[in-house]
Amino acid sequence: MDRKVLGKGLDALIPKKPSSLLPKEFTYLPLNKILPAKNQPRQNMAEEELAELAQSIKQKGFIQPVVVRRKDNGYYEIVAGERRFLASKSLGLNEIPAMVKDVNDKEAFVLAIIENLQRKDLNPIEEARALSRLIAEYSFSLSDIAEFVGKNKTTVVNSLRLLKLPENIQQALIENKITRTQARTILGIENLIDQEKLFQQIISEKLSVREIEKKARLVSKRKKQTDPFIQEAENRLQMVLGTKVKIHNKKNNKGRLIIEYYNLKDLERIIKKIK
Repeated sequence: MDRKVLGKGLDALIPKKPSSLLPKEFTYLPLNKILPAKNQPRQNMAEEELAELAQSIKQKGFIQPVVVRRKDNGYYEIVAGERRFLASKSLGLNEIPAMVKDVNDKEAFVLAIIENLQRKDLNPIEEARALSRLIAEYSFSLSDIAEFVGKNKTTVVNSLRLLKLPENIQQALIENKITRTQARTILGIENLIDQEKLFQQIISEKLSVREIEKKARLVSKRKKQTDPFIQEAENRLQMVLGTKVKIHNKKNNKGRLIIEYYNLKDLERIIKKIK
């Protein structure tokens, strides 16, 4: 490719001297030797976003290199920065600045999540799926995840609970047709049919969060006020077990204790906690 690419020259896009914005340990790799990420937590990349990023790279160059790891036969796999990689391909560049890291599958996935969470590139469902994979595939506990993302356990649990929504409601959340808060309000209803009815009302009537909460309370099976002792017991159990806990208490003080888990690894972790 002619080095007078895009009329600005390749050096204008990729400075040959490390700038104050680029880390000094980066190198330059040919794009045809870089492979897409195998464990990319972000699944939805809008074309307009890539176009905007490509325009930014064209005008300002690279502020941050991509992170890659070595693969067989001289190839490299993206660990973090897949959008920058794709935008660079769309510009017709031959090479991009990159940092080569010696990381395994777990470390690569964690690095990818870190970048996406820090840049807020993940939608709520992608985030929940990524956190679920940390538990299922890499044996993270809820405490590990809470520390990892810098949030409390309740926030992590609420994120994971989004995966309990029906597929069509999850898709609406991915497409930004409903908000995370609206989705969580829908989850406050146990019956799937009632969840779907409320979801359709949110879409058709453009309900506010307050209106959604009011309708959710009306259809909720638990209309009576929760006993403060029961609420306190639920809160304490949730803190100890690191997951959603529900106590259904009857008039004769008999009832059910429901402990939620998100996959078999999480169930095994809870059993160990109880032991």
